[in-house]
Amino acid sequence: MKRMHLKKRKIKKNRGINYILLVLILIIISVIYIFKVFNDKALPQLLSYSEIETKKIVSSVINSTVIKEISNNIKPDDLFITIKDNNNNIKSIDFNSSAVTNLLYQTSLSVEQNLKYLENGEVDKLNLSNLSNDKLKKGIIYELPSGIIFNNAILNNIFPKIPVKIDLIGNIFCKLNTEVNDYGINNALIKVNINVEVEIKILLPFVSNNSKISVDIPIIMKLVEGNVPSYYFDGFLGTPSVTSKVS
Repeated sequence: MKRMHLKKRKIKKNRGINYILLVLILIIISVIYIFKVFNDKALPQLLSYSEIETKKIVSSVINSTVIKEISNNIKPDDLFITIKDNNNNIKSIDFNSSAVTNLLYQTSLSVEQNLKYLENGEVDKLNLSNLSNDKLKKGIIYELPSGIIFNNAILNNIFPKIPVKIDLIGNIFCKLNTEVNDYGINNALIKVNINVEVEIKILLPFVSNNSKISVDIPIIMKLVEGNVPSYYFDGFLGTPSVTSKVS
């Protein structure tokens, strides 16, 4: 009788161990499946959404920085050198290389500094009222609602939000883009934009992604009056540029 009792207890013990092993295997399979679904479906969606929102904020900082730099440090006419003949007709128009180089250099430094402030959560130094909030002060650029993983807005208020941060990783490249168009008779309209390119790393809790952001900011629209044959602008349609190395 004792042997039968011991055998039954041993069988029950083995069944208990087998049941625990089965549960563990099912849990491992479930976790692997969840991670696979997350990588295949949710992760690309999260990266795409975070990139869109990050570009909005970074572009806003770049725009504000360039506009402030232009208004404080340069007069539009200082960027051009206009040479006229004795009859006051325009002979040539070209960039003032020293003024342009200084503008691009100072702009790249200011953009780098302000993006560093944004990265470190020092948003009070940016003087941008629309960017002053507690999340940004913690270095969080944006908080993604968890519901976008399941395409369910109801879950946005149930699950925790996913923080998005940035890291400035590439050089800042600034250049001028120019466009000259006929305007009326013997007049020309000169449009000048500053193009700023930065490379950042978008940081999520489980993954990161590199992204290049390019922003065009109009800075000058200048009307040139007089006899302005198109060939006078052949040398003017260049793209002066400067690169600032991120430290």
